[in-house]
Amino acid sequence: MTTMTLQTRVVAAGLAVAVTLLLASAEARAHEGFIPRFSVEVDAGAVSVKEEGFGTGRRYGAGVFFRTGHRMGIEVLLENYDVAVAEGAAGLGAGRMNMTTLLVNQQLFLVTHGRVLPYGLLGIGCSFIGYAPDVPPEVEMDFVDRIALQLGGGFDVRISRALHVSAKARYNMVKTWVEELPREEPIRMTDPLAQDMLRLYGFELGLGIKFSF
Repeated sequence: MTTMTLQTRVVAAGLAVAVTLLLASAEARAHEGFIPRFSVEVDAGAVSVKEEGFGTGRRYGAGVFFRTGHRMGIEVLLENYDVAVAEGAAGLGAGRMNMTTLLVNQQLFLVTHGRVLPYGLLGIGCSFIGYAPDVPPEVEMDFVDRIALQLGGGFDVRISRALHVSAKARYNMVKTWVEELPREEPIRMTDPLAQDMLRLYGFELGLGIKFSF
C-alpha cells in the first residue's frame, strides 16, 4: 500500500465520519422537541369519582394552550364527564351525575427539549354539576355548582412540529353538597360549612392530540 493510497483512505474515512456526524446532528435537531407557543387540543379518557356510591365513566375535553415562559404554559380546557350514582349515595336515588368544568391550569415543564416533554400541572376551575335520577323523585334534588381544584401531571410526545400526542393524569377536586329544589334563598346566604359536604374528587386519565402553531 503506497503512502498516497493510505492518505487517500484516511481522508476518505475522515470525510465519511464528518458527514455521518453532520447527518446525525441534523437528524437530532429535526427530532428536537419544543414547547409550542400556541396549541389547540382535544382529548378523551376515563374518570373515577372517589366519593362512596359514585362510579366511573368517560370524559371528553377540548381547549387551548398558551406558552407563557421558558418552561411554563397555561391550559384553558372545557371538559365533561358523567358517572353512575348508586341508590342512597348522598341521600339520592339511583341515577347519573354529570359534571362540566371550565379549567385554567398552569403547566410547568420539566424539560424543554426532546421528543418527550413531561410536566406537572396545578390549576382551578368552575364546575357545573347536574343530576338525572332513574326514577322521578317526590322532592327534586340537585348538586350545588362549585369551584374545582386541579393537581396532576402528564407529558407531550412530539410527532411533528405541528402535532403532539398528549397524556395526563390528574385530580379534579370538587367539594359540594346536595340541596332540595327550588332553593328558598340566594346561594350566597348559604353557609357551606353548615352543609353535609361531598368530596367529588375525580381521578382522571386522558389521552389526546395537540395541533400546534
